[in-house]
Amino acid sequence: MAKDYDALARSVVEKIGGAENIQSVTHCVTRLRFKLRDESKAQTADVKKIKGVVAVVQAGGQYQVVIGSDVDDAYQAVGRIPGIQLDGAVDVVEKDDLPKEKKSALNVVVDTVSGAFMPLLPAMMAGGLLKALCAMVSTFGLVSTESTTYTILYALGDAFFYFLPILLGASAAKKFGANQFLGMFVGAVFLYPQITELQSSGAAVDFFGIPVDLISYPQTVLPVLVACLLLAFVDKSLRKFMPKVIANIFVPVLDMLITVPIALIVIGPVTDAIGSAIASGVSFLITVAPPVTGFLVGALWSLMIMLGMHMPLVMIEVNNLMTTGHMLMLPVTFPCTFAHAGAALGVALRTKNKDLKEIGFSAFSSGILGTISEPAIYGVNLKYKRPFVCASLFTGVGGAIIAASGADCIINLGTISIYTMPAFVSLLPGGVGILIGVIVGLVGSAVSAYLTFSDKLIEE
Repeated sequence: MAKDYDALARSVVEKIGGAENIQSVTHCVTRLRFKLRDESKAQTADVKKIKGVVAVVQAGGQYQVVIGSDVDDAYQAVGRIPGIQLDGAVDVVEKDDLPKEKKSALNVVVDTVSGAFMPLLPAMMAGGLLKALCAMVSTFGLVSTESTTYTILYALGDAFFYFLPILLGASAAKKFGANQFLGMFVGAVFLYPQITELQSSGAAVDFFGIPVDLISYPQTVLPVLVACLLLAFVDKSLRKFMPKVIANIFVPVLDMLITVPIALIVIGPVTDAIGSAIASGVSFLITVAPPVTGFLVGALWSLMIMLGMHMPLVMIEVNNLMTTGHMLMLPVTFPCTFAHAGAALGVALRTKNKDLKEIGFSAFSSGILGTISEPAIYGVNLKYKRPFVCASLFTGVGGAIIAASGADCIINLGTISIYTMPAFVSLLPGGVGILIGVIVGLVGSAVSAYLTFSDKLIEE
């Protein structure tokens, strides 16, 4: 029987305080992400009981309702509720009337990175998989690298990453409250052919006598992210004192005249230096103590996902890939989904409770076939604690193995799954180590969860 997403959406919205309590709503791969005007109005215990809701997570200034792979259907249903505008503010209260929300610096960072990157994830995964397909057909001699077929396939996979500054410019500008097309405009200037040629030539560059130290902007992340933050600040500042009659004409021009030179002269070089320092730090940690670093990052990854704090590390690694051609830290997290699926399987095999057995097997299938870990994490493992500990520990063990193997994502292949595993194993350095680490995570979690789980935990 098909799910009634409209009923699910109405129930969720009602229990979190109604449309008037929703400032904005977006979604990621598995979660509805609400920004509420007053989180105290949300009846979290009742939300968790709604059929179709896997769990509720309050982190990063967001009220996150975990739905699973059906999240887009639920999201569209939320948008059909009167008074709610998808990807934007709800038309009930003026922004100036909103209470000021106090956030910690960590929450601001997490919210900023998540808000800017989440909309890009589907395209990023598609681009990664297409790059994997292109690499595999050429590696196995199925298509000649000299053929036009290869050229088209390569363009399909590489276009997203090459033009990432433009796409991220749109997403970041929207997140910061600036015009999306101006954000794309900033990214486009970074990629303008003559700017790229000037950087490649090594010739001295100046802007009205001010030296400009150009960097390579194609595929970069940090410069456009910070530039769009500046763009939003400039735009809001100008509109405070400029009459509305002329603001729409002159503010966009001044936005670009102020933002872009500062971005090229200051933001680009500074963020490039920061990115290089971060990449060097990651490389140092993973090189000096690979198993220890791999275990710690892997073991803590589940907790970071729960708290919504994993996106900053993902962003750092994407930036590392774009600037250095390497992702050394992210591979150690690959066993996570498999480990939680394995732990759910162990519980399903051990329990005599029919409902839990069904949930466990379903969560295992979602993890293995759909690469969705939330049903296993929230539906089984976290609920009974021991399976969660087992999955976290064996994610760490698998991560240690992967780190020790020298695994390196030199190509963004998207999400690791049983479908993409052949590409990860055959195309990446340390690919066999990735396979072993994932298998250890899966089997170790299943066996340990089976041995440590007891139906007595259901009654506790």
